[in-house]
Amino acid sequence: MRQNLLSSLKKELENSFGRKVISSRDCNQMVEDIYKKTGETVNANTLRRFFGLVKADYPPSSSTLTILSKYCGFNSIEEVEHISVKNDNPDTAVNKEEVLRYMTSLFKHTQVVANQERIFYPLVEQTIIFLERNPSLIDKFQREIAKTVTGQYYYYEKLVNMDRLNGYYGDGLRHYLRANDTEEGRIFAHSMQIFRFWLTKNKEQLKTHMSEIAAITATSDFPDHILGRFIAAKLYHAYNMGLPIDFILAEAKRYHAGIIARREDSPFTFPDYELIICEALLLTGHYDEGAEYIWHGKTYLVASGQEKNTLYNLWEDFANVKRGSKSKGKERNVDNEILQFTFSKKYNMIIALLSGEVSKSKPSAPNQRLIELIQETGYKKLLSLLV
Repeated sequence: MRQNLLSSLKKELENSFGRKVISSRDCNQMVEDIYKKTGETVNANTLRRFFGLVKADYPPSSSTLTILSKYCGFNSIEEVEHISVKNDNPDTAVNKEEVLRYMTSLFKHTQVVANQERIFYPLVEQTIIFLERNPSLIDKFQREIAKTVTGQYYYYEKLVNMDRLNGYYGDGLRHYLRANDTEEGRIFAHSMQIFRFWLTKNKEQLKTHMSEIAAITATSDFPDHILGRFIAAKLYHAYNMGLPIDFILAEAKRYHAGIIARREDSPFTFPDYELIICEALLLTGHYDEGAEYIWHGKTYLVASGQEKNTLYNLWEDFANVKRGSKSKGKERNVDNEILQFTFSKKYNMIIALLSGEVSKSKPSAPNQRLIELIQETGYKKLLSLLV
């Protein structure tokens, strides 16, 4: 079998998995993810041989290659080969403008249904996987998708690509802002850039974007996630400037009271506001205040009968470690929880490693995996949270 075909399949596998496969632990996690996505089983040792972690005396079987191909969204290894050949011979590829028109039309002709982003999740997920394989299409796609209401709401606002905030997603926010130059749009775009430059320790860019929203007065009828980003941006800015946050916390509570009141009409809303606020509070060292918003968010999820396996668990672990009150609750498979969130696998894994939930080692010393993930994302600020 051609070596470049196997290399192409490895790349597709890592794209679908969300990160590079560099350890036996990664192979074990991929085995579980393959079963979850395809219902098929692959031996972990087979994956170790495939990714060169142990010596391979013979090539993978055709049945194994078929399972791996299906995991990547192909029907067979022949389809992977077809893609590989096209990449080697770009002149034979389908017209890229036609692909862009098709992808954009999927968003343009789909109606926004508030608080139902999980229904739209698979489309965005597959779109991201396709774009990762075809990086030359990314900027044009993001420019076009920003012109659609559905693209603004789902692709940019609700399903934030945290793994690429310091990459093409963050760069694409300029298209979003150009198409949605409203107070809400400005708050979202500049707040996400503030978060980006806080994570990458670029103080000058952070201050520049903060000046763009400093004069905006958000109203309580703004969407929950927009208000959350607004408060979070103020917290990151205050942290950088060494400013007190009492006024920001009071403002956050006022918005929260209004959000709780209007949830009576939308009993199955996901508590985005609380999740965004607890994240910002915990990252800026306000652990008790962050834990309070975790409690509010998780309490609401239980009361509304929604699934409990959410990112709140990840942040609760982080908060408990930082507060020195590690819970003794039921053991969970943290790796599997992280893998569910396609757009933030690397970012969430960093948070889990910081709290010692993956390595089960002391979170005060960085391991190689953590260092590599921070290098890949550029989120240098998170390394300082080990101290």
